[in-house]
Amino acid sequence: MSGFSFVALLLLIGAPARAQVLTRLQTSAAPVPGFSAPALIAPSTARLPLLPLSVPSLAPALAAPAAALPAPVAVAAVLSPSAVPASPERPNPLGQLRAALVDWLKPGVSAEDASAAAPVSAYVLDLDGNAFGSGFPTKIILFRKGGNQELPVPTAHFAVIEKSIGTDFTYGGANLKDYELRGDASFREFFGPKFAADLRYAVENLPAADWQGPSWPALVRALNDPVIAAHTYVLTARQHTSEQLLDGFRYLQSAGYIRYLPKVENLHGVGGTRRTAERKAELMAEFIDALQAAPLGGGRHAIGFSDDTWANYEKMRDALTGILKREPGRWSKVKIVLFFTGSNDLSHSPEAIVLNADGTTHPYVPGERR
Repeated sequence: MSGFSFVALLLLIGAPARAQVLTRLQTSAAPVPGFSAPALIAPSTARLPLLPLSVPSLAPALAAPAAALPAPVAVAAVLSPSAVPASPERPNPLGQLRAALVDWLKPGVSAEDASAAAPVSAYVLDLDGNAFGSGFPTKIILFRKGGNQELPVPTAHFAVIEKSIGTDFTYGGANLKDYELRGDASFREFFGPKFAADLRYAVENLPAADWQGPSWPALVRALNDPVIAAHTYVLTARQHTSEQLLDGFRYLQSAGYIRYLPKVENLHGVGGTRRTAERKAELMAEFIDALQAAPLGGGRHAIGFSDDTWANYEKMRDALTGILKREPGRWSKVKIVLFFTGSNDLSHSPEAIVLNADGTTHPYVPGERR
């Protein structure tokens, strides 16, 4: 799908003992149809450094050729003296995902009877690494064991390295076996007014490709439709209050990116409990129950969820399909679509699936009926 910006995480691959790959995807942002976004200020010199990421066991997983991206995405790869050719048999999950996100998120089909309630489109999304890209300024802080030396990690990178903290894994020139998380001290930027401040800094100082993530176009589309905006939900591992999250969206509105604000009660910071994935799934079930109970003159309501962290996506998929297997008719009036947007995940490709009434799933096909 052309016209939307996206940045893949930078991964480095080297010798067999420590395979390193560097791939950078760059694209210029395109406006949402019918909406003109403001021009961004030129990039400042305070660009985020490119941090190396390596682990010996990743070489086999990265050996497969990458799929070609649709125009106008430009791909610069340093994998070998010559670029790795794309496999014609392998589908392009990134392109398909972005097409599915925008195709799915459209106004509900009007009811045949003008007096009847029309179907509702609702959008539930994660922020870091999903709506916002790997260059977003917020960091998670790792501490060197036995001292106070800090290793800041961008939120989009953290999804990749989290399970490697404390193990023999090199990141940013440091061996993570020497580093640890320290509770709220590590997540200090997930509190207070930091979200709105970081968002303002990103918009005013960084290229769009650095701070806009794979679900950014869908978020913009949702918040430029008054009906979808009222049914847009945020489920984030951040621990800001709902008002503090809303301040970030107020800034986007003042900057001209969105016309409507999400409801403050729809913004949920669910981090800090070590149950982030479970809590997201619990809230999603509540949102679907509310849609199931909403008036409907014909057709089906629709709700989509997008997240770049596989653990969150997997928990959401398993929790919702488990409910449907136990109660097949529970969400008969709602079409449920799940999007995994984690292009930085070495084990799982981006995907979009639809949940069937019996708890099975099928791949989302752009243009399919509700």
